[in-house]
Amino acid sequence: MKFSVEWLEGGENAAAEERATLCDLRIFVGNDNACMFVDDEASEVVDALRVPAVRLAEGIARDWWRIFGGRDRRKSLVPYRSGFVLPDLRFGCDGSTFAIEGHQLHCINPGLRFWQVAGEQCSRLEAEREIAAFVDSVVDKLADDGIVDCEASLAWNRVCTSRQDPAEAAFCEAAGALDADPYCIADEDASFIERAGALFADEALIEFLAGGLPSEAGKFQFPWSTLNWLDELKTRQPYESTLPRVLELRDELGDKTLRRPAEPAWAHGYRVARLFASEIDTDGRNLPTPEALTRQLGSKRFQRMHADDDIEPGLRAVVDPDAGVHLRDRGRGKFPWAAQSETFALTRAIGSLLCLPHGGRRVVNNLHNAEQQAVGRAFAAEFLAPMDKVREMAEDGLEEHEIALEFKVSPLVVAHQLANQEGIRA
Repeated sequence: MKFSVEWLEGGENAAAEERATLCDLRIFVGNDNACMFVDDEASEVVDALRVPAVRLAEGIARDWWRIFGGRDRRKSLVPYRSGFVLPDLRFGCDGSTFAIEGHQLHCINPGLRFWQVAGEQCSRLEAEREIAAFVDSVVDKLADDGIVDCEASLAWNRVCTSRQDPAEAAFCEAAGALDADPYCIADEDASFIERAGALFADEALIEFLAGGLPSEAGKFQFPWSTLNWLDELKTRQPYESTLPRVLELRDELGDKTLRRPAEPAWAHGYRVARLFASEIDTDGRNLPTPEALTRQLGSKRFQRMHADDDIEPGLRAVVDPDAGVHLRDRGRGKFPWAAQSETFALTRAIGSLLCLPHGGRRVVNNLHNAEQQAVGRAFAAEFLAPMDKVREMAEDGLEEHEIALEFKVSPLVVAHQLANQEGIRA
């Protein structure tokens, strides 16, 4: 991704900050110019948008921590247009990888059509550097024209100051995970972040907070009872959560379980799942329940942990690198799918223990576009329903639901394995 700005003088915009930042704007995603559009009235293709860059810079500065702290959320540029058209590019971060998605946009008034550019992925650091350089250039242009107290400059100065202080930056990103403004945050939200920060750190904290459910107003919320439930983990006996064979294998496999440079999170999970399966000699079909799996992993008295209905519903398990897995009871006596769900959650947690041996406590939750969750999901899918065997059964004519019954997983797991088989092979 790259921003290209050509400043134009002599604009007639009424607002001084808009006159100062009038430009021809191009945003390149991969090799495509996302700002190229068709002018319906003139029937011509135009390769740049003539807009005041200040509104885009202001929106990015205001939402910086939501952009980089959110998981499973995409921030579109469209709301930043403020009377001026912008392409529908959407930004999202999974932790260390930044994704840019292009969506087709047709504006009726004025009559403009943007092509849907191909998406792109880059490292978070690369994205931060490029986006920050764009906002810096806008703020510098404003300063050159004697404008230093507009919203874009003030918002960006706050972000830059926070980024220079690691503790403050961590709090701001945590607020972004809650979809909150760190500079105008409710006392209750700030208290929740501080208390959660005593339980989790770094990316684990972000993924825990981002797993909340949106309220009617669209703001992410957590029941405080979730934190009380998490506090109870320290009262559990070691035999209720420890999986001795997993901890032994983690030490035996050593660096083989670590993520390789440039390796996608999901590929990391698949690779380690195959290592793990070869070590414990199973193909998934003889492990239908958490009890069967934990026994094979050296625990005779492993216990699921009860959780009342007021606990955050997306929370599946808690992983402690030293104490093993605290698996949430999903109501097996009430719901026919609960045993299957618990087995998948437990296996995701085992993947987290093996693939992410360093760092503190973390959660298994309902997020998808979050790297620690992606590692665990891929590990569980490959361990419980190995790709090679799933493909063989599909080639023999079995339907997805029949294969799922064989491995005792959701049909969605089988569907994803089949859909992603080329990537898995690669």
